[in-house]
Amino acid sequence: MKLKIKRILKCKRGNSIPLAVAIALAIALISTAVFEYMRLMIIAKGVRDSVSSAVISVITENYDDAYSALREGYSGGYVFDESSWRDWNEQLDFGDVYARLDGLLGLTYSGGWHVKNTAEGMEYRITGLEVNVINAPFAPGNRDIAGKLIAEVFLELEVPLSFGWENLPPMRIALKLKAGYTPKF
Repeated sequence: MKLKIKRILKCKRGNSIPLAVAIALAIALISTAVFEYMRLMIIAKGVRDSVSSAVISVITENYDDAYSALREGYSGGYVFDESSWRDWNEQLDFGDVYARLDGLLGLTYSGGWHVKNTAEGMEYRITGLEVNVINAPFAPGNRDIAGKLIAEVFLELEVPLSFGWENLPPMRIALKLKAGYTPKF
């Protein structure tokens, strides 16, 4: 038996067929993994861009409450307190980012998750959205530390893998985004 295997390995006729099949299978496996990685990164980037767009629209909703400080070059969500005639009170609008995302991405709410469904099943889902609006300080003495009206967004994205036939766990990543508002005029 050992001699027969040695003779088959040394034989030059038609011996490259198993090697060619093994190379083709290896290339197919590697390319499938690369394409799956690219699919996951494209989905993550698309979600990140859509969340950024939704948060920017929430931040720009605050422009009407932004203290108009044309000369100072900073902005913040403040409104004049007419009862005291000398104080400014913080006023911020927290828009519904989930509603904007549902419209932008075509998500549906299901079991605590905002889910993107396709004909084949779930493409991805989002949860844990947290928006933190950071107001700029009112009338700071130093323009360098004036800052701007900023919104920080934290959320969790889960994408099931199509490679691995559902035996592998889904990709879960925590996304963090920032958007800011600075008036132009």
